[in-house]
Amino acid sequence: MPSRLQPTTIATIAVVALFIGMRLWRLTDFALDGDEIFSVQLARDNWHDLFAGAVQDAIHPPLLYVLLKLWIEVGGESLLWLRLFPFTASVLCLLPVFSLCRDLKISPGARNLAIAIVAVHPYAMYYSQHLRMYCLLMLAALLSAWRFERYLDRPSVRNLVILSAANLFLGYTQYYGWCVVLLEFAYLLWKSRPRNASAFLTATLPVAILFSPWAWYAGKVLHVRGLIQNLGWISKPTFGDFNWFWVDLTGFAEFQNIGTNGVLAILILFLLCYRRYSEPRVHWLMLLWIAPAPIAFAVSQWLPQSIWGHRHLLFAIWPFFLLFADAVWRMPRLVSYAVVAAATVWGAYAAAFHATDNRKLPWDVLTLAMLDAEHTSAQQIPIYAIDPYLHYPFEFYLDCLKSGRGGPLGPRLSSRSDAGDLALKAGRFQAVKIDDIKQLDSGKTSSYFWMAWTDSSWHEALTPPQTLERRGCRAGAEISQRDNYHKVMMTPMNCE
Repeated sequence: MPSRLQPTTIATIAVVALFIGMRLWRLTDFALDGDEIFSVQLARDNWHDLFAGAVQDAIHPPLLYVLLKLWIEVGGESLLWLRLFPFTASVLCLLPVFSLCRDLKISPGARNLAIAIVAVHPYAMYYSQHLRMYCLLMLAALLSAWRFERYLDRPSVRNLVILSAANLFLGYTQYYGWCVVLLEFAYLLWKSRPRNASAFLTATLPVAILFSPWAWYAGKVLHVRGLIQNLGWISKPTFGDFNWFWVDLTGFAEFQNIGTNGVLAILILFLLCYRRYSEPRVHWLMLLWIAPAPIAFAVSQWLPQSIWGHRHLLFAIWPFFLLFADAVWRMPRLVSYAVVAAATVWGAYAAAFHATDNRKLPWDVLTLAMLDAEHTSAQQIPIYAIDPYLHYPFEFYLDCLKSGRGGPLGPRLSSRSDAGDLALKAGRFQAVKIDDIKQLDSGKTSSYFWMAWTDSSWHEALTPPQTLERRGCRAGAEISQRDNYHKVMMTPMNCE
């Protein structure tokens, strides 16, 4: 007779299925936002223009764009296929997680608890469906952390070479990856292993040499332009911002009424109950979730331009919850079950949050609604967008329709039978960024146009259409969409 599956094996299959299922849930419900659109546009370019565009952007290394270009060449650019890229990176994180748990002797029960928590964690969920480099950074950091653990256990040349390869992948994924490399070197010095630290430094030299061409070209751009153009919107973090990172990390950012208290409860529980502080190899994983945020906070205070961002520290989630779950699993059974029950309640609320999550504007829906509402015979129709970034997604989705590359519109377009008519109509539109409504008085603007604005960038008593109506223009019906943060409104205007 075939042997029956062990309860632990069944639990492992269940939490992995939960992890995968949560990341597939609502995968195509969200439109691409501005940053994701930038990723797709670079990946569409030929190889020369891809690297030229990445160098001009300069604030992110190019590995994401290279891998995304290959991804698109394999499967096209339907919204589902594009979203499967970060999904795949997120799921692949489970491989080093299982390996770390085995090497650190974290029990299967604790490992499964950690996977179940991260499966529904709002912070991790969001970026597992976000077409940028942050899940790739998490994967690269976990691979590096795992191989560093192997090197600590067996400091062989082979393990050092594999670790160096992982660190090269990490460095080309995101600049924050170099923080992990720095922490690895600092850990070797801290643990008084000068011989290993010297070997690590020697092995990191070729990694730095291989990264140096990118650093040289990107550095030249940033030396001339500075960071303000790309990062000027990021202010220097306050201690409140620093505290909110821990709220985000522990999964309470979407539960603001209990956010800080929840964090304090979890951290106090962790610090009081964990009994593996004396184990050197556990120190490394603790350092990996504790140190990056204070380092980023201090560097952001020191640099002229802040580089603070929670998403760059996404990789701290796994080390934190692996050790937290290990602490919970080592508690007295009654206490352990109570914590697991509380985590289950939190997980149900987190899953319910994802069911109604609205953190991205539906640019595709807005674009199609505008085209559906347009019934004039005008051949050239500007969309005047009063916002620094508002024109960008409209320009992208209109171009997708014009060029017949409608994949990024996903089911919103594939469910319709009038794609040809929409393409013709989209060809008549052009998105134009304006800084102020006074630019429409120049005499160089069309008499018929669409006006677009957001409630976060327009603070006057009268809306743009109301202001133009006072000058004799006629406003059509308004269409709008909103997310959790702001609302976008659009109106056709006739100023003949």
